[in-house]
Amino acid sequence: MILAGASAAQRVREEGLSQGQISTLVGASGGPKWLAISQLDRVLMREFFRDRTAPIVTLGSSIGSFRNMCYATSNPLEALEKLEYGYINQTYATDRPTPAEVTAAGEQILQAVLGSNGAREVADNPVWHSHFVTVRGRGPLASEKKMVLAPALLASALANAVSRRSLSAFWDRVVFHSGEQSGIAFDHLSTTNTRLSQDNVCASVLASGSIPLVMAGVPTPQGAPAGNYRDGGITDYHFDLGFKHPEGLVLYPHFFPYMVPGWFDKSFRWRWVRGGAMQNVILVAPSPSWVAKLPFGKIPDRDDFVKLTTEERLKYWHSVVDAAKSVAEDFFEMWQTGAIADELIEVGGDQAPHKLALAMSA
Repeated sequence: MILAGASAAQRVREEGLSQGQISTLVGASGGPKWLAISQLDRVLMREFFRDRTAPIVTLGSSIGSFRNMCYATSNPLEALEKLEYGYINQTYATDRPTPAEVTAAGEQILQAVLGSNGAREVADNPVWHSHFVTVRGRGPLASEKKMVLAPALLASALANAVSRRSLSAFWDRVVFHSGEQSGIAFDHLSTTNTRLSQDNVCASVLASGSIPLVMAGVPTPQGAPAGNYRDGGITDYHFDLGFKHPEGLVLYPHFFPYMVPGWFDKSFRWRWVRGGAMQNVILVAPSPSWVAKLPFGKIPDRDDFVKLTTEERLKYWHSVVDAAKSVAEDFFEMWQTGAIADELIEVGGDQAPHKLALAMSA
């Protein structure tokens, strides 16, 4: 399904949809949820953005950084396939691996994707300008000791419940970007910009997905302020869209028809992004009716590592990837035929995108 803000919807209805309209590509946090749109990434790489020569900004946190990193390599499809294979096939000796074990697995996946030249390709790509969001924990949030880190996480969550702006007292957002200057400017929370180099691409992407208590933090990627770096989804889970980007439309391939600003905002539906913030955004996501037909009636998540055996998880995840071909095919057909102008759902004002999506897919 396609959701679009008022300005984006008007432009698509007048002009159709083309890659030249897109200035920014966004990738959300969400771990295994991305498998629901990995086929969509393939269509975007192979068809929609084929032969792209105009600069484009990519912005991602956590798995969104992993995915967007692939776009900036010399062979995006091969990189994405290696990411998907490594991610699906990660296994651990127990249901509760240590943070060090999960971190080692993540680093191994990244190294397989990047190979010997990938980090340089990402850092120096003249077209795909990567922006990987991480956070640097303050005080006890820099600790790896569970007894110290867990209470500090709870304190930051409680403060966030009062105001998202309070996160700045606990976390510094650090954005690793390619090029001389960042192409993204955030309007809220303290932000430090650090330039990507071939020596910090792997570390910054790994840090962008380093979930506290699940993975170890990444100590001071080269060129960044000293500290322990963690999952960018803490401040920017799906992004609140309150950032400045190059002129043009934002394309947001997403696994949900809604956006949760930060990791601690999942239960605060009144904070979820409303249509007014989507003016220039085109969001492409599987429909709720498609998700309902999947095994277990949901897309993959991290709980699958605990609730399912390895064999059950692998079968389930592979079935989701196969089913996701229809999501990619539907987007491709709507784009190629021009039907997207008629099929998109316009979201404006204070409308909640997820409610419209549910209504339209019922």
